[in-house]
Amino acid sequence: MQSPLGQYDAPSCDVVAQSGRLKWYCNEILRRIEGSGPISVIEFNKEGTHLAYGNADGIVSVIEIGQADLSETTHHCHSCSKPYQVFLSHEPEFDCLKSQAIEEKINLIRWLPKSGLSHFLLSSNERTIKLWQLTELPTQSFTNLNFPVESGCRRKVVIRSLSDIKVPVCLKNYGNTNIRVQNKKVFARAHGFSIVGLSPSADRETFFSADPLRINMWNLEVTNEVFSVIDHMLDRLDDRSHLITGISCSNSSPSLFAYGTNRGSIFLCDTRSSSLCDHASLVFHSLAADESDVLTILTNSVSDLKFGQCSEYIMFSRDYLSVKTWDSRMPTQPVEFYPVQRHLKKHLTVLYESELLFDDFKLTISSNDRCIMTGSYNNTVKVFDRQNPIEGSYKLIMQDEDMNAFHDAFRTTDDNTSVFVSPISSSTSSPDGTELTWPRRIHDDLIDITENFTRSSFSDNNINDNTTDSHN
Repeated sequence: MQSPLGQYDAPSCDVVAQSGRLKWYCNEILRRIEGSGPISVIEFNKEGTHLAYGNADGIVSVIEIGQADLSETTHHCHSCSKPYQVFLSHEPEFDCLKSQAIEEKINLIRWLPKSGLSHFLLSSNERTIKLWQLTELPTQSFTNLNFPVESGCRRKVVIRSLSDIKVPVCLKNYGNTNIRVQNKKVFARAHGFSIVGLSPSADRETFFSADPLRINMWNLEVTNEVFSVIDHMLDRLDDRSHLITGISCSNSSPSLFAYGTNRGSIFLCDTRSSSLCDHASLVFHSLAADESDVLTILTNSVSDLKFGQCSEYIMFSRDYLSVKTWDSRMPTQPVEFYPVQRHLKKHLTVLYESELLFDDFKLTISSNDRCIMTGSYNNTVKVFDRQNPIEGSYKLIMQDEDMNAFHDAFRTTDDNTSVFVSPISSSTSSPDGTELTWPRRIHDDLIDITENFTRSSFSDNNINDNTTDSHN
């Protein structure tokens, strides 16, 4: 099967610390081949050696990340990638009870810890979760055979005695491996609505899946049984004020998990206190309980939620306009606030009428909890450096048509954000023919909503990231 990504120019972005600021370089551009579906999700594994991404055709592709030669521009060893494996994860289904078609589009991918020579990952569409095993097997060749192996040879082998019988010898070439893909488990028929969250537990035995009304806990070895830790289906229909929008498990404590809701609240639950987590151990509220303004509720809806990599007390959430950092030791308000799309606040009515207010932006955290990365409109990715809150805001504008790989094309704007652009003269005409600086910055009267990054992922072994365009 051919990879949905075709030729690539040089993966990801490298970061170099310089004078307290982080310096970003475009390291590689991965382009889809013509005819393949849009990329819907990307995810690095824990070691940062492999990157998995899924598309709308139900195909999961994995690439291996290595090290290239020293760059003459950045004077650092950049990453380079090569295809690892491509497989069909999901196919179209049909729900006969609801007369509803289920797309094969891959919505979620989560890596599990590596075991021996095998990599494990979970992939999910709207209703079904599958566990996949990718094993590296050395190629085998046999010598000293009892029959000729030459192509087209018809010579017969005559065995007259025991001395004429040869013992075949198996030779394994560990330098050349084949990747075997196996579907180990299928977790299905446990969600009546689209799956919005998937998070492996720290115990390496269980994982959680969530839809708007239910959170299930699965054992990786059991597919015919599932335990519902939260079930809002049992509540009254007129009392469902909070719909689940995402879930995240603690990286250190198997009993802790948190989920976000459409009213901007985050519920922290502990399975040690109760097996049924109907009442959260701690609640973080972004809105007042009696808030009734529709636009305010929609802009504060939690679209993504992540636990900190280094501390179980820190959580990060993304809503439509901002990124917030929460500390369980001070749950009354966010401890950090990073505006992402503040310039869109005056256009909320127009965005609501065009349904753009329901766009689902995700966030990702670096392995040391220093950098927060999330997508935005205008082909822009926002990165926030928590150690440098004054000048640690970065705006990366991806212009792959004009980009020269490894070119140090940076400039500092008035709002202390680094803009990654192609090295074009300021007098160059824009693609639409107007005499404006290109690429243009996002202004209040210039909002390109046709190109937006909704998915991103950090590599844990170094500060590499990867982003995908939801409309590319």
